[in-house]
Amino acid sequence: MKKVLLFDFGTILVGLSKEQCVKALEQIGCGRIAYYVDECRQEDLFHDLEIGGSIADFCNEARRQSSYTDEKGAYHPCKATDEDICWAWNQLLLDIPVEKLRLIYHLHHDLGYHTAVLSNTNQIHWQYALEHLFTADGKTVNDYFDDIFLSCDLRMVKPDDCIYIEMFNRMRQDYGNASLKPSDILFIDDSKKNCEAAERNGISTFCDPKGDRWADFLSEQEYAAVIGNFDGVHTGHQHVITALKKAAAQRKLKPVVITFDRHPRTLFDPHFAPEYISTSDEKRRLLEQMGVEVRIIPFTQNVADTTARQFMADTLHDKMNIRMLLLGYDNRFGKRNEYEDFNAYKRYGEELGIEVEMTSAVDLEGVTVSSSRIRHMIKEGRMEEAAQCLTRPFTISGKVISGYKHGREIGFPTANIRAQKEKITPANGVYASTTTIGNKAYPSVTNIGTRPTYTDDSDVSIETHIIGYDGDLYGTDITVGFLRRLRDERKFPSPEELSKQIAADIELALNVNKQ
Repeated sequence: MKKVLLFDFGTILVGLSKEQCVKALEQIGCGRIAYYVDECRQEDLFHDLEIGGSIADFCNEARRQSSYTDEKGAYHPCKATDEDICWAWNQLLLDIPVEKLRLIYHLHHDLGYHTAVLSNTNQIHWQYALEHLFTADGKTVNDYFDDIFLSCDLRMVKPDDCIYIEMFNRMRQDYGNASLKPSDILFIDDSKKNCEAAERNGISTFCDPKGDRWADFLSEQEYAAVIGNFDGVHTGHQHVITALKKAAAQRKLKPVVITFDRHPRTLFDPHFAPEYISTSDEKRRLLEQMGVEVRIIPFTQNVADTTARQFMADTLHDKMNIRMLLLGYDNRFGKRNEYEDFNAYKRYGEELGIEVEMTSAVDLEGVTVSSSRIRHMIKEGRMEEAAQCLTRPFTISGKVISGYKHGREIGFPTANIRAQKEKITPANGVYASTTTIGNKAYPSVTNIGTRPTYTDDSDVSIETHIIGYDGDLYGTDITVGFLRRLRDERKFPSPEELSKQIAADIELALNVNKQ
C-alpha cells in the first residue's frame, strides 16, 4: 500500500445518475441544456462552473440557453429560478454508501493513511455533498480526508498535467514532508485518461470505471491473477482462466485477469502492431462473463520500462494485493529485451510472497491455439476454424452509416457499418453471417470488399443484408458475426446478374444459420 490514498469524487465515492438529472432539467424547463449531461460533456457553461465560474453566471447561462423563439416568432423565456437549476443539477448525485465512508475512516484513522480527494467538480455539487452526503454516517468530510483538491478551486481540470503537479506540491507542503514522492500516492479514479495523466506524473493509479472494485482492493482483498493481452479470449485463454478460478478457490483468493489497453507493439513498433481480434470493451465483457475481475492497465512508456521484478513488487504485490500468479505456457512480461523465464518469476515470487505457477498450452487437432494464429485464419476468411478456436463466431460491431444504396436499388438493402479502427477485418468476400440488433439476432449475408460491379475504387466497405428485417438502422449499433465464407467478391456484368447471385447467397446463408 501507499502512504497517500487519493480519491476521485464522482463514481468512485458518489453514485451518479445522468438520467435522473436530465429528467430534472426537463422538468424545470431547462431541457435544452440536458444534452450536456446526457453526453457527459465538460463544455460551455458546465466547464465554466467546473473551473470556478460563479453559480449566478451558470444559472443565467442555463436560462439563456433554455429560452427559445418558436416558428411563429414568439419568445419563450426560461423561468427556472437559481434554486430550481441548482436542485436539478444536484439530481446527478445519488449517495455515498456508508460502507465506503467507514472504510475510508478506518484507513485514515486506524491504519494511518493520508487521504485526499482530487475531483473535477463544482461548487453546487460539492456544497450539496458536504451537507447531505458526507454526513450520512454522522461525521463530516474533514473526518475522512486530510486534503480536498477541487477543479473549481484550483481552476484547472483533469487530465491536464498541471492539476497533478499543483496537487502534489500542495500536498507535500500540507504534510510537511519534503521526501514525499509521487509514487507514494495511489490515485483511484474511474477515468482511463485521468489515470494515464497521473501515471505520466509518477503517481500510481487504480482505475475503477464503475467505482465498485476499489473498496475490495483497499480492504486488503487478496487475489490470484493471470497476466496477458488476452486478445480474442480464445480457448487457450479460457483454459488459463478456468485454471485460475480453480487455483483461487483452493487458496480462498479472488480471481483477477490483468491485461493491457493495447498491444506492446503499438508503442515499440506501431507499423507492425497486430490488428485486434477483440476491442478493450469486448475483451472486458468476455472475461467478466467467465466470472473474474478484470484490470486493464494503460500500456505506457513507464510500464514498458518496468522490469519484471519491479512490476511484481510495485504493481502486483503492493498495488493489487496479488498473492498467487498463474502464467500461460509462453507468458513473458517485464522490460523489453530483458524478458526473463519462468524460473526467474518463480524466484521473485518467493522473495515477495507471491506463489507463481504455470499452465500448459491448448491444442486443437495438434495445433497450438494462439491469437496470432487466429488472426491469420480471419485474414484468410477461415471463419469456421476461427470460431472453433474462439468458441464463438468472430464479430465486428459498428454504427450503421449511410452507404451507396446499390443494394436497395436491386431489392437487397444493406446496412453499412464503420468498424472499429484497429480491429482486424476478414478477407474480402461474401459471408454467411448473423447480425444482432439490440438483443435480437437475424440471419444475414455480409459482403466485405470494394463493390467491383459498381466502381473501380479500392476502398473496402462492410455491407450486410439482414434477412427478414425491414427498418431504418442509420445511427444504430449492430454486431455482425461471421459464420462461413461463401465465395470471393467478383465483378458482375450487370446489377441484374449481381441480384441473382445475392438471392443464391441468401439461400446458402440461411442454411448455414440453421446448422
